[in-house]
Amino acid sequence: MSGGSPAEQTPEPPGTGEPPQAPARRWVPRVLTPDSVEAVNVVELADEFARTRGEPHAGPADRLAAGVIVLGEALATEDCALVAAWLHSAPADVRGPVLSAVLAAEPPREVLTDLAAEHSGRARIALLRCEVADLVGGAQVPEPVPLTSNPWGADEAEEARSLLADAAAEVAPERVDLLLRTATRFGVDLPPDRFAAERFVGWWASHPEAALDPAEWPCGDELVALLRQTLGERLKHSDVVLTAVNEHWWPLLRRTATDPFEPLDAAVISAAVRAKGDARREIVDLFADRLRDPDLPDTPEAVLAALFSAAPPTVDELHRLIGALPATAVTESIAQRAFSVLSKAKVTGRHLDLLRVLSHHLCADQRELWAEDGRVRSWAAGFSRGAEVGSLDDVSERVLRARLPEVVTALLAADPRAAVRAIASAGQALQRLLLRELPSVWNDERAEESRRDRAVALAFVLAWSDTATADVRTAYDRELERWARGGRRADHRRISKLLRVSAADHAAGWHEWLQEIVRTPAEPDRAPRKWWQRRR
Repeated sequence: MSGGSPAEQTPEPPGTGEPPQAPARRWVPRVLTPDSVEAVNVVELADEFARTRGEPHAGPADRLAAGVIVLGEALATEDCALVAAWLHSAPADVRGPVLSAVLAAEPPREVLTDLAAEHSGRARIALLRCEVADLVGGAQVPEPVPLTSNPWGADEAEEARSLLADAAAEVAPERVDLLLRTATRFGVDLPPDRFAAERFVGWWASHPEAALDPAEWPCGDELVALLRQTLGERLKHSDVVLTAVNEHWWPLLRRTATDPFEPLDAAVISAAVRAKGDARREIVDLFADRLRDPDLPDTPEAVLAALFSAAPPTVDELHRLIGALPATAVTESIAQRAFSVLSKAKVTGRHLDLLRVLSHHLCADQRELWAEDGRVRSWAAGFSRGAEVGSLDDVSERVLRARLPEVVTALLAADPRAAVRAIASAGQALQRLLLRELPSVWNDERAEESRRDRAVALAFVLAWSDTATADVRTAYDRELERWARGGRRADHRRISKLLRVSAADHAAGWHEWLQEIVRTPAEPDRAPRKWWQRRR
């Protein structure tokens, strides 16, 4: 052979990871055979692989890969990791046969994991087969390595489904969860009719403490539906199932619990309400929406019974549910359920709103509350229209307090002088309540700035008015001084602007009052400021 032997043409550089004798042991026997020409081709291809990477000499992985391509050589298991790493930078046109050779050598799991992260198809099937074998054999499952999303070919997808389905029929039911999570990780769709789903769900229904998460399965919704059927049948014959629903199953099933006539759904609904928090709010909101839908067959009695069989409703919840009904749907039994709650609750605006919904079922005491509420509402509505309003002395303080937010909103929307006249007409009860309510408005950082400013202006004009008593002036002076000392000049100027719109003497009085505050130190307990006395 002219030009010397292949070993002479391609001298081995140091640092390739092989001892100096290794290349000779690899290539000399090949050169001394009738296939020496192919051996030369292997050497040349290995060098070409190296040059493609910008390296001057071929390494062991280059020669192994070239042997696979040219000679069809099989790889030893111990060489798989080296060649698998080589595939990361291999030319695209040779990856297929070299990958097949690596997979045929039965590489260890860590090599398959590395290959499956980059190569779909056969590499993933091989890794899936390896992981499924461990699951079926009961081996300790290592922490799964995330896989990139790559679509399966039709044949490979069916092979993967069959592999998983066969394993599900063989594996112990407590390990089916691991198998299903493996299917999800590999992107394999596995319908329940392809594996022993009933066997698994039967075990699952008996082991609520397992705390499995169907969101991690490719067929989670279908398996939850099977679980519902299984628990529903068992609930007919066992109180143990009801306990399990109350303690374990309700969070999983509450999204699908929509039929208050179904015992399982009713148990789930009741457990969600008893749990309070977001779960309770969401389930009440769900049925409030359903009661508004005329096309749904829910009856209010069944809904209320399911929701509140284990925990009493709040007034707000009753208003959301019963308030969603047309008047003709509010039966006597619904009204009595509501009255049993209202009789123990503080009178609030929502309480009074609910009485209006139940107006056809009121007893004498409830009707008196309802009538007082009507007078306050009429007073506020009339004042908002600019009408003259009269006394509210015939309204109990608890009703006035319950409707105070609406009354204050109407007063703050008006000219302060008109508001003061209306407050004087309303009587002492409203005036006492405003002594605390107005400061709470201007101290509420969540309220709009304009609303807070109007509360300050109204309080000042109330204290300025001729009808104000010394006690009223003292109370407002103390609260206004606290606000003024804690505020900025910009805050003071906004109040001045509001008062100028009301009356010039109000604005002048405001400036004089502010000046007196500036001149005198804060006093924790004192009589009304001298300014108020001079004003009288």
